[in-house]
Amino acid sequence: MVSHLRQLGKESFVYGLSGVVAKFIAFFLIPVYTRIFSPADYGVIGIVTTTMAAVSIFVILGLDAAAGRWFYDSADIQDRKRSIATWGVTQVVVAIGFGLLIFANAERLGLLLLNQAGAAIYFQYTGMWLPFSALGIVATNWLRFQRRAWATVIFALATSLSNILLAILFVVVLRKGLSGVYQAQLLAGIISTVIAVFLLRDWVNPAYFSGSRLRVMLKFALPLIPGSMALWVVNFSDRYFVQYYTNTAQVGLYQLGATLASAVALITTAFQQAWGPFALSIHTEKDARQVYAASLTAYLVITCLASVGLTLLAPEIVGLIATREYSGATTVIGFLAMSYVLIGLTYIAATGPTIVKRSGPTGTAMILGAILNILLNILLVPYIGRTGSALSSMLAQGLIAFYLFYRAQQMYAIPYRFDQAAGILGLSVALVVFGLLWQPANPWLGLAVRLGLTLAYVPALFLLRIITPRQISGLVKVAGS
Repeated sequence: MVSHLRQLGKESFVYGLSGVVAKFIAFFLIPVYTRIFSPADYGVIGIVTTTMAAVSIFVILGLDAAAGRWFYDSADIQDRKRSIATWGVTQVVVAIGFGLLIFANAERLGLLLLNQAGAAIYFQYTGMWLPFSALGIVATNWLRFQRRAWATVIFALATSLSNILLAILFVVVLRKGLSGVYQAQLLAGIISTVIAVFLLRDWVNPAYFSGSRLRVMLKFALPLIPGSMALWVVNFSDRYFVQYYTNTAQVGLYQLGATLASAVALITTAFQQAWGPFALSIHTEKDARQVYAASLTAYLVITCLASVGLTLLAPEIVGLIATREYSGATTVIGFLAMSYVLIGLTYIAATGPTIVKRSGPTGTAMILGAILNILLNILLVPYIGRTGSALSSMLAQGLIAFYLFYRAQQMYAIPYRFDQAAGILGLSVALVVFGLLWQPANPWLGLAVRLGLTLAYVPALFLLRIITPRQISGLVKVAGS
């Protein structure tokens, strides 16, 4: 079991490297962008991003999950090519269709979502970009399916850095404004497509396309679409609620807070990328369930520590990298950071249903979370604004994880330590709320107390007997090996 956990830790670390480098450069751009873009401009970026995230669900059709499941069903290279080619060809065709649809309706989208006729250009650029995003997604997952962590990182880095560098060129150097953000995205998508075509030249061949394989993959994948749409509601629809009840500038503050909270996603996303291939590759081994159980504790300790530290030090971080008009972004960072932790939990919870090839519980969990998120946004945003939307997201993600663990245990029981998990999450949320509510007049006193609480997080787990020193020692060995 230890060797399996060590391998998961190594692969998560490697996957995380690309995110660390790309996110560091993106954070480096924040002081520049906050002096070029107003909070309202950031709000436009948030709304466009939210809309394209919804469209992407229907472009992918859940076939990324299906392709992974069928990829591991056979060691035969021709059979695996059939799965990848069927997915790749389908996704490119669907992406072209949706790209044309968005381009043709760009002005309507600009007026409907932003009440700005001039916003049409942003949707036109994203419509052109959409077909060029398809093969990059296929290539990334194809490398992950083979557990080629370093190759995945190099490809992700190449595409991320090209986007960031092109954004610097168009926004900072050429002063193209918001249009420059989307011009850079389009060119980066073209670069990603060229690289993906080279990597997949022997795999995404129309000759390998199989209608019968597409039918069985869609049968598995289509029930995931309502769940994916529901997940979009939980993760992204908050921008629409903030826009409706307040204004685009408040969306901009929310967007900046979400960007900073995504620092936690460097860890959670790295884990998610490693987890799927890792969990499926060992599911036939006798100690697989014990490995899954130990992974839950390791994941929570590391990600909750990162979330608490980011939340408590948020005022200083925002003050350091953004202008004063963005200071309100601090109120959403804690809840959104914990949301990322809970998103990662759903990947662990979905392990059992995925192994038994039942995607229904995942979809149901997402739908329940979406309903709760909508209700909470309606109740909270009119009174506490963007903070209410962030809280709604965290609570909805919590419901998703809770329900999915409950249903998964009925299908494929795993000996998780749920009491321990609840203790770690409870302490973390308490510290997040404290960081939000406690605002002393003396900023140096505030910094000292928040830094002290961050450093005391792991000792508090010992003192409260949530976790033992022996368990922490084992987790440190896993993460550092």
